[in-house]
Amino acid sequence: MVADSFRRAIDALKAHLTQRPLALCDISDLDGIVCAALFKMVHREGVVVLAAPSDVRRSPLLRRVRWSFVADLPCPGRALVRADHHASNSPCAEREFYDPSAPAAAVLAMKALGLEESEEARRLVQLAVEADTARIESREALLLNDAVKGSGYGGKLRLIDLLASKPLDEALRDPLVLKAAKRYENVRRATEELAAKLPVDEVFVAVFKRRMKLSYRYLCILMERKGSKMTALLVPQGLFGLRVYLGSSSPEYDVSEIAEKLSGGGHPYAAGASLACLSRRRCTEKALAEIARYSGKKRLRVFVVEKDGFKERWWPDHF
Repeated sequence: MVADSFRRAIDALKAHLTQRPLALCDISDLDGIVCAALFKMVHREGVVVLAAPSDVRRSPLLRRVRWSFVADLPCPGRALVRADHHASNSPCAEREFYDPSAPAAAVLAMKALGLEESEEARRLVQLAVEADTARIESREALLLNDAVKGSGYGGKLRLIDLLASKPLDEALRDPLVLKAAKRYENVRRATEELAAKLPVDEVFVAVFKRRMKLSYRYLCILMERKGSKMTALLVPQGLFGLRVYLGSSSPEYDVSEIAEKLSGGGHPYAAGASLACLSRRRCTEKALAEIARYSGKKRLRVFVVEKDGFKERWWPDHF
């Protein structure tokens, strides 16, 4: 979004002019937010900038800045320390804490920032691990994950400051956190209702005609719980773009390979890509062709989802 890009530029400039430590962390999930909170625990005066992986790859501004700390993101090019666990993100910082086998980037960020003896840091990291491995078991992880998903850019920065400055139990009682979590709870319930209606396929593919108030990553997880071994959701993004969400519940399918072919990245079990084309249909065809190629299928069963329901189609014959 334009407003978020402007906020990033202002905050990065502010840090540069005041010579304060500057961190770049993933905006999209609890793992990235916990990494940012760990940074703020150590650097109280530090400045955090949040971005998605696609922002890092495309933004000249993010690549020009020299970052004190980068976490859960591709290397922007000029970084002192980076903590990451994505196999698709090549190391490049002066000091790398990089391990694709780590369950969350926060595990590596805790080590990079020297917080392994901090009980509060370890509690936050455990919640990040629960969320990033799609094994949320505790009430705290569910509430905090919902609060992250239900917050905008400014709300996530406030959440980071809360987690860095207050005990976890106190931060989770904050009215702003509870309000954001409640906001996302409605999205989660709508996602669960749709998942209950959709049929299971070993390779489950859905194309959305419009962007709906759903959690698409959570929908991948729900379809995998129902029995799908691989999931692919194609969702409109911007005017002509397409966001591809990919998931896997089986070692048979490494969805990061699909994502990398589409100029994205991620993990074997959760990955994604953002495509920009002259028309959204062209992006959709490109993504479906790559999914078919990877899965070894000449035809794909595709569920086309609209506001009032869904229809079954076969690609490329009747799509």
